[in-house]
Amino acid sequence: MSKATVTSKPRLRKFHVGTGQSDQEIIDQFVVRQHALDTVLEVLDGNIESDSCQHLLVVAPRGRGKTTLLVRVIAELRTNPRYRDRLLPLRLMEESQEVFTLADFWLECLYYLAKTSAPIDTALADELHASHAVLTKSWTDPALESRARATVLDAADRLGRKLVIMVENLQALCQDADKDFGWELRQVLQAEPQIMLLATATSRFAALEDAEAPFFELFRTLCLPPLDTEECRRLWEAITGEEVDTRRIRPLRILTGGSPRLMVVLAGFSRDHSLRQLMERLVELIDDHTEYFRGHIEDLAGSERRVYLALIDLWQESTTAEVAARARMEIRKVSAFLGRLVERGAVVAEGSGRNRTYYPAERLYSIYYKLRRDRDEAAVVRNLIHFMVTYYEGDELADLSRQLVIESFESDGIREGLARAAKEVPELRSLLESQEMAVRDLPQEGVDPESFEALIQIRRHFESGDFEAVIRLVDSLVAIDPGNPMIDPVTEAQAIRWKARAQGQLGDSAAEIATFAEVVERFGVSADRELRVHVARALVSKGVKQGELGDSVAAIATFDAVVERFGISADRELQVQVAWALALKGFAQSQLGDSVAAIETYAALVQCYGASTDRELQVLVARALLSKGLTQLEIGDSAAAIATLDALVERFGDSADRELQAEVALALFKKALTQEQLGDLAAVIQTCDAVVGRYGDIGDLELQMVVAWALVSKGAAQGQLGDPTAVIDISDAVVARFGDSKGPELQAQVARALINKGVAQGRLGDSAAAIATFAEVVERFGDSADQELLDEVDDAIRNAAETLCMMGDAEGALRKVDELRALARRAHLNEPLTDVAWVEAMARTLLGETARVDELFRDIRAAFDPDDESMLRAFQRYVPTLVALGAEPGVLAGVLEEDKETHEALRPLVVALRLEAGEKVRAPAEMLEVAADIRAAIEERRRQRTS
Repeated sequence: MSKATVTSKPRLRKFHVGTGQSDQEIIDQFVVRQHALDTVLEVLDGNIESDSCQHLLVVAPRGRGKTTLLVRVIAELRTNPRYRDRLLPLRLMEESQEVFTLADFWLECLYYLAKTSAPIDTALADELHASHAVLTKSWTDPALESRARATVLDAADRLGRKLVIMVENLQALCQDADKDFGWELRQVLQAEPQIMLLATATSRFAALEDAEAPFFELFRTLCLPPLDTEECRRLWEAITGEEVDTRRIRPLRILTGGSPRLMVVLAGFSRDHSLRQLMERLVELIDDHTEYFRGHIEDLAGSERRVYLALIDLWQESTTAEVAARARMEIRKVSAFLGRLVERGAVVAEGSGRNRTYYPAERLYSIYYKLRRDRDEAAVVRNLIHFMVTYYEGDELADLSRQLVIESFESDGIREGLARAAKEVPELRSLLESQEMAVRDLPQEGVDPESFEALIQIRRHFESGDFEAVIRLVDSLVAIDPGNPMIDPVTEAQAIRWKARAQGQLGDSAAEIATFAEVVERFGVSADRELRVHVARALVSKGVKQGELGDSVAAIATFDAVVERFGISADRELQVQVAWALALKGFAQSQLGDSVAAIETYAALVQCYGASTDRELQVLVARALLSKGLTQLEIGDSAAAIATLDALVERFGDSADRELQAEVALALFKKALTQEQLGDLAAVIQTCDAVVGRYGDIGDLELQMVVAWALVSKGAAQGQLGDPTAVIDISDAVVARFGDSKGPELQAQVARALINKGVAQGRLGDSAAAIATFAEVVERFGDSADQELLDEVDDAIRNAAETLCMMGDAEGALRKVDELRALARRAHLNEPLTDVAWVEAMARTLLGETARVDELFRDIRAAFDPDDESMLRAFQRYVPTLVALGAEPGVLAGVLEEDKETHEALRPLVVALRLEAGEKVRAPAEMLEVAADIRAAIEERRRQRTS
């Protein structure tokens, strides 16, 4: 690489592009995206003489060059004679945070028009400044929008120019502005030939594709792809003044994903600096760009972010199993999240099947994350070497290795970092050895290179499913005599743990437990920190396996051993293992039915680590509080449970961490369920509102699930309070918010909301609307393969059939019977016989087919299980309807009395039927009161039929 001679070359901006720069500087530095510039100018040129302007939207992720393109367009419009006297660019603030209404929009335009027109007409600019000041004080004036717009358009006429209004992040503006903003803006843009809009967005947001949204087909869209290698080369030369060939720039193209902003970031590196200087520059670079990197990562939903962080922390092409292990998540969930990350372009997948691997599309994020996570000097060096080995190759890498060797003699940190990197980069290790500095001569961190390679082989065998090979390889490495080891102890401990896991995969649980015990036996007395961590993990794993085998007593003893050995340790990793041991011990105690002991154990975990600021420990504390609250519910102590759940919310309610937010949301969820069971419906509504208020705007799927449930539960509570109109409103809100969701969990909440809406419409007497709503459930979800969704479809059809019966449409109800039978055959729904029988019985009652009704009712009674609450609720729901439709109450009572167990379980219902038949019945006063309520329900059904 040779450095060209450059005289005071202006530095390219990563942010605040164009600020303080002349038009010529902007033009000179614009070396890529020429085709995009030509496209924009072509559209603007066509608008000059047109009576109807074409509006343009530039779409690309952050850092792709949208702002730079707009600034370059401004420079062209100001300097090119063809445009200078015809078009006037108005670039609004990048984050238009003060724009909520169309009046705000025109005031913002007026503000920038006053500034932009100053070089053209000073008097007009002063006049516009004064107008802006007056109008901003008139914010209560209903005519503010029209006055501000008229001022802007009048100024454009006086200047003799059309206005090119530039709005960045249009998707954010549309989300934040009033609901009518988009339609009002569209109307103006289509009616005013003096105005053209040049906007940007980070993606093709949903409103662009929605035929009922204001921006549908309003814009011509220009997408900015990643820079190709040649464009990266030109940009690099413009940034650094260095002439670089395509071969050398290719690694940077890969690392940055063709992001212009990241290319500018990487320009902070220079080949002419020593390792120590580069290290200092790298730390400065990360500090300078932390917000950019962090913002990219925080844009991801919670679980996706967790998987992405695991992948960038691995910093290599990784399998799903490796990512799952690092993320501490179930492998199937990780696979799904990796698929989403691939779809959005954040992750690249290679290969297929078991050989499929993943790596970040923008590798520079791995360097950022590593440097933020590992702050010691050696870690910085190790990560920097990884970067440079990727960047340099051939002779340049050999030159680099010689310089590394020289500098390693001057710094312990560099020497240690070099050792870490050498373990992971075979090319670097061989080059170091060629410099007469073998890896074994470098300071070690518990694992020698040969041991490290052995662990790699063990892991590969495990991930490929060759568990026998894992066991054979470990047995060949681990000495029979612990006093005469063949490999270093840390590797030996880790290898033995791999062996135990392999035995578990082969189904040999006894051997797995024995092998975990072997780790403890061999290394349990060691004072080495790494070995102590392996011992703690082995004990926790042993306890988990004992619990899985149903030996909760042994599991508790094992978890107690973890606490006894490491309970007072200040080491963070050991504290995490102790916390896990306490959490798992509490669960095991619950499994044994010792709820009081479990509550005490969860409380001990909170007592030990409740003050910790470590994220993983905080999550375990939150889970312990949640488990404690649930255990208190199990023993019927609702007041204590609510207090515990409230303590969790108070402690972690303001956290921005997605895992902690999930625990808080679950706590509120359980609290609302408890309040519902206690009959405190007003409190249920208040708690549900708290869930929506806290997490309604967060896109994380797990949190949105709880939000959806909260909204549906709030609607159900409103229904129980006798407010069907509120139920309809909240159900519509659920459908509007989650109706397009693809996940079956959210779809089930949408289905439940629609069913609640249909029931509420029926209570308001609008049976036709109710049937249409139930039909919407079937239309949306009838073809689903998800069992829970099909249960909701089944419920919707039954509700529709019951409504048809109440309307007197027996034939329509019988058609629903056919639908239910078809659905039951296809989906293998639970209790399809009784579901269908109830509906048919109602229809046949309406038709007067007494014998068939009697037969169906006996079938239903024969299938009745007194311990099945859903069946009990079905009798409570449908028997009053049958009577209201004309069934003989005495006959129904007689059928129920034929079976003693059924009679006893449904005795209040039998009493009500006998009383309804005009008979005198002697029964306990309490039972007579219940019977009176059932008769009131029958009367309400009759009233609904005649209304």
